[in-house]
Amino acid sequence: MNTASLLEKQAILLPDKTAIVHNDVSVTFKELDIVINRVANYFARSGVRRGMKVLVFVNPSIELPAVTFALFKMGAIPVFIDPGMGVKELVKAIAGVSAEAMVAVPRVHILARIFPGAFKSVLVRVSCKNLREKAVKDSPDFELYDAAEDEMAAILFTSGGTGTPKGAVYTHKIFIAQTELLQEMFSLTSDDVDCPCFPLFSFFTIAMGMTSCVPELSSPHPPDADPGKVVAGMLKHKTTFATGSPAIWDNVADYCNANDIKLPLLRCLVMFGAPVSVAMHEKWRDVLPNGTTYTPYGATESLPISNISGQYILDNLADAMLRGEGTCVGKPVNAVRVMIYNGDEIWVSGDVVTKEYYNNDEATRESKLIIDGRLWHNTGDVGRIDEEGRLWYLGRKAHVVKHGDAIMYPNPVSIVFNRHPRIKQTALVGPVIDGRVVPSLLIEMKDGSTKMTDDFLAELREIQNSNECAKPIEKFYLKKTFPVDARHNIKIDHLKLREWVEQNARRRQ
Repeated sequence: MNTASLLEKQAILLPDKTAIVHNDVSVTFKELDIVINRVANYFARSGVRRGMKVLVFVNPSIELPAVTFALFKMGAIPVFIDPGMGVKELVKAIAGVSAEAMVAVPRVHILARIFPGAFKSVLVRVSCKNLREKAVKDSPDFELYDAAEDEMAAILFTSGGTGTPKGAVYTHKIFIAQTELLQEMFSLTSDDVDCPCFPLFSFFTIAMGMTSCVPELSSPHPPDADPGKVVAGMLKHKTTFATGSPAIWDNVADYCNANDIKLPLLRCLVMFGAPVSVAMHEKWRDVLPNGTTYTPYGATESLPISNISGQYILDNLADAMLRGEGTCVGKPVNAVRVMIYNGDEIWVSGDVVTKEYYNNDEATRESKLIIDGRLWHNTGDVGRIDEEGRLWYLGRKAHVVKHGDAIMYPNPVSIVFNRHPRIKQTALVGPVIDGRVVPSLLIEMKDGSTKMTDDFLAELREIQNSNECAKPIEKFYLKKTFPVDARHNIKIDHLKLREWVEQNARRRQ
């Protein structure tokens, strides 16, 4: 069992079909298979061997899947670490994984010279610049390594947006199970065309035989993506399926609505990385006359867990979500079990659940549990399951605020306040001030204002008094910008915000 066999299959079934398009350059599935084989031979010639852990820092392009599937094919282990997590955490993660090889853009090779200690285990260093040209004389054939289903296939690091980044160990069985499950969830076929605004998702879609049209994203930060260029690419390539952070698609929706643009061929817009608001689904309703939004719930350690469409939310659940019941993320997908443990913790089990973190036994013990021979993973989230079997997300366990007998969940509180037309986003925190927890709401305004007026405070109090979940809040604070995760630019760092409030309180004393 080898994940690379999925692409080999498509090269046989669909040899002349376009596999990837990037910057108006395209390759067919047969051509991509040959590129993968040549790159695998080039890596072998450079010293990469089966079982080696290989750091992969390659920009979205034809080279990214070529490098990844070449490593799969030869039995090497690609390691993906989000460079946006910050230099300190990035260097720490690199040092902790002790990779033996690296395939990277030039700036990462420069980083390796600045922090030689973190890269001391890396014996083979390959630049991805002009990689296809460097491998063009290598053999177009490469024998697929027949891996055991539970053999380590890759290490994917969490973003670190809600804690220390950890490397989730993926097996070939997990990758293949994910591909099959995602294909079933969205009824995808080789006739579909993908716009992967989250680049790693393209690994799944090309493995299904879909054409992947890599969008022009001039910035690694999702909110900075040019919505006009994204839309132009989708119209040009007749996109039917698209993925990415809500931070990207929020701007794209605004662009489409402002310019009266419809995307009649786009039937599935898949957003993940953070809860998606009712307002976001409403924005997209008119843009997608023949499609809808989807918000699958999952994590690096387990993807997917559940799924729900924006159309279903708007037709059935919008009122419940807006009055503070949380965010419904749908029913568990096939072959995935969900349970609520210890009162409110979301735990999951199934073939797509990773069994361990690499070189981090403590994190593995804290997050994994065996019950009746079945492995369960603690998502770190809190929620509930309703009478119809639907899962409701209430926030991160670490962000829950306990005040006396009251338990305040962050997601419902944010939903009721985010409805205010001047508010961009909010975060519930529980700073300890003068020895006690003070439930507080931090607010980022759409206009960047940090001045709390009496009129605005009165409006906040009116919302608070009208929603049971918000009544224990004692303090309101305005902050110009919120700290968010680097990967999706949408997960709010509640812990940093809590520290900010505590520091301000100490300065006033």
